[in-house]
Amino acid sequence: MSLHNLYKGVKIIETLFNYSLSENYKIDENSRNSRERYFYSEESFWKNIIDNPEKYWGKEIDLSNFVVSDWVARVPGLFWTESSQVIRAHKESDISFQSREWTIFNPPGKSKKVLGGIGTLLLPKTEEGKVLMSVTSSSNASAGIPILIFPEVYDKLKIKQGNSISIRRAKWQPMDIQWAQQFDSTKGIPRGYLIIDSPKKIEIYNDDYPVAYHPFSIMEYEHKDTILYDFVYVTADSKVKNVDFQIEKFFEDYRKKEGRNGEYLLNPNIVKPIFESRYKSPGELQKSTERANLNLLYERIKGTHFNDVAIDVLINELPKFYQSTNSVNTLARLIGVNPALFIEGSAVSLSAQLISLCIKKDMVEVLIDRMAYDYPQIFK
Repeated sequence: MSLHNLYKGVKIIETLFNYSLSENYKIDENSRNSRERYFYSEESFWKNIIDNPEKYWGKEIDLSNFVVSDWVARVPGLFWTESSQVIRAHKESDISFQSREWTIFNPPGKSKKVLGGIGTLLLPKTEEGKVLMSVTSSSNASAGIPILIFPEVYDKLKIKQGNSISIRRAKWQPMDIQWAQQFDSTKGIPRGYLIIDSPKKIEIYNDDYPVAYHPFSIMEYEHKDTILYDFVYVTADSKVKNVDFQIEKFFEDYRKKEGRNGEYLLNPNIVKPIFESRYKSPGELQKSTERANLNLLYERIKGTHFNDVAIDVLINELPKFYQSTNSVNTLARLIGVNPALFIEGSAVSLSAQLISLCIKKDMVEVLIDRMAYDYPQIFK
């Protein structure tokens, strides 16, 4: 048992929460105007945005030579955080099969990659006809930048996946979307998109490039008479013939592999589901008839990942990184626990008290996520 198991449980719960809201994107019309900022790669864009988010809201952005994808990252920008790069790194024990051409990860290994920012969604148009897509300079949709395209632009220019484009003076604006705001490790990533509300803001070239995207899900499966939960994803190439069939085949084979008897909970293609899953769209999770089932699912995941053994690991590990009473008090304040509730004692004593309070307040997820934000290496 390790802290990675706790962290994975946090992110599975967060992803279910995110998924249930992922169609609710709207446009904020009240952004301020400012001069353009030029970017030639998504890495440069995201690192500037993450380092100084307030500096870029309402700014007009130029992007040169990017490629369009229908797919948008599960959490846009997560791929480029320092903690994600640490968590994405895998060990030999994460690999179930490797050849010259293929590397197949076991379920915990897959989870590390998704926790590190790999994973994409394909979302439907809004009622007004707006389309959420992404653009990437590296042909990797998980690393890309979201763009919201107005219907008059989309219909006139016939924008499609693989188009090579440049963007001129598109505003970077906040999304009106509640994507896991209570989780610190993603709270530092601004929820925004570039607004393409005029054909003058986008230039399309005649090129048609391949794009890698990563349909993902959460798999509930059996292992040694225990029900476990892990992320699963596959890398898809937009230029592969019958790519949807290949994706479906992978997910079907993977859920049965090694006697897992798995079931996928979410479907990443909300426009046209490409494999069997318990929920085919965020809307299904929002139905009153499903809310009770969703609450039960949350409790099952917590029971699997936040069991007594895992909490004991947390009690042992937290004092190794927060070694002074000041650091524990600071950690408490950052997650919304009042340090005045502590009985005076050593750092180890305060750590135990903090964990106990988090259990009572149903805040273990927030505590773990803050620790991952501060010390991502301990959650590998």
